[in-house]
Amino acid sequence: MEFSLYEIFWYFVIYAVLGWVVEVCFCSINTGSFVNRGFLNGPVCPIYGFGMVAVLVCLWPLRHNILVLYAGAVVLTSALELVTGWVLKKLFHTSWWDYSNMRFNLGGYICLRFSLVWGVGAVLVVKLVHPAIAALVALVPRTAGVVLAVPVAALFVCDLIITVLGIAHMNQDIGRIDDIVRAMRAGSDILAENIGDTALAVDRKVTGAKPAAAARLDIARAELLDRRRLVAMRLMKAFPHMRSTRYVEGFERIRQWAEEEKQKRAAGKAAARSEEREQ
Repeated sequence: MEFSLYEIFWYFVIYAVLGWVVEVCFCSINTGSFVNRGFLNGPVCPIYGFGMVAVLVCLWPLRHNILVLYAGAVVLTSALELVTGWVLKKLFHTSWWDYSNMRFNLGGYICLRFSLVWGVGAVLVVKLVHPAIAALVALVPRTAGVVLAVPVAALFVCDLIITVLGIAHMNQDIGRIDDIVRAMRAGSDILAENIGDTALAVDRKVTGAKPAAAARLDIARAELLDRRRLVAMRLMKAFPHMRSTRYVEGFERIRQWAEEEKQKRAAGKAAARSEEREQ
């Protein structure tokens, strides 16, 4: 093995942080505001760490052959993105990114354009960035590095647990909201199907049920927008193309609420600035 487990651990951490920085800078420039693009709450994008570790472990002996290095990097990073997207979708019933509108995509998980980009990025990192990273890791005394690795690993595990629990709560909320929305729509459908002699009776029943359903929906909205659901709201902001494969209507309703809250906060800030200028 070219690298020790100690080195692999720190390469993973460093590249996960650097990947997060790249993602945040790219999205912040495009959106004009700070966006935490990580799957986890902390400043890390684990997929970048796993991707670069895979490239280094598998392709480091071939680093002097640019074409082989590039082709191998394209295959490895694409395979990682494909497997990661598929696993996340199966575990959480959620699609986190979608390349379906791009040419030469596979299931929306990967596409040729970004696969080629990942390959270029990996080659540049191996050739230009990794020597400095390797020197930095080697510069730290091994004992100090091992001691520091313990709290870093613990923080990573804790962040992962918090994120998974947050996604579980999000899916519960989405499912509950989806049930309410479908129930309200089903009531309207029943009314439409019973136009005739029994329409008045059905209308009374449906009309009586609507306030209760609307109240349940308002409660669900208040709970979701509460601080206890910050993980869910952060993930929806970080992954704008995220969608639920199980609760489509409930997820879209939540996305609508999040957008309304965003506009409300923006209006509040604009009003506050206007008052300050007037004073």
